[in-house]
Amino acid sequence: MKRILAASLLAALPALAGPYDQPYSIITVDRARSADPDLRPVIVNRVDGKTVLSDNKAVVPPGSHQVTIDLPPRRGFKTATQHTFPLETQPCTRYHVAAKLASPTTQEWKPVVRSTEAIGECEAKFKVAGAK
Repeated sequence: MKRILAASLLAALPALAGPYDQPYSIITVDRARSADPDLRPVIVNRVDGKTVLSDNKAVVPPGSHQVTIDLPPRRGFKTATQHTFPLETQPCTRYHVAAKLASPTTQEWKPVVRSTEAIGECEAKFKVAGAK
């Protein structure tokens, strides 16, 4: 009886695994100021249709994702705008996303990955060297 219980618990463990239990990627906002006045900070809204709830970042498995970001209203505009774009993430890599304005006088913009960086603790934990 104990063996059956132990086997069923072990079978359920993958369902209980968290996002940091396997190689992962992080999609987050770029908080660094830019010399480019057309680069604006955004809000990471959803990844693959799931709402991002924690600290404006999404922890996802490596692979293809659909990322939805919002550009809050800025001076002269009353509404926020939103874009969904595809992003192929690599293991143990953080992606900083932002908005690139087409013009400071319009609501037109495109999502950009402003920078990427290796996640050292992920690389060490999962022995992923040079994940990019």
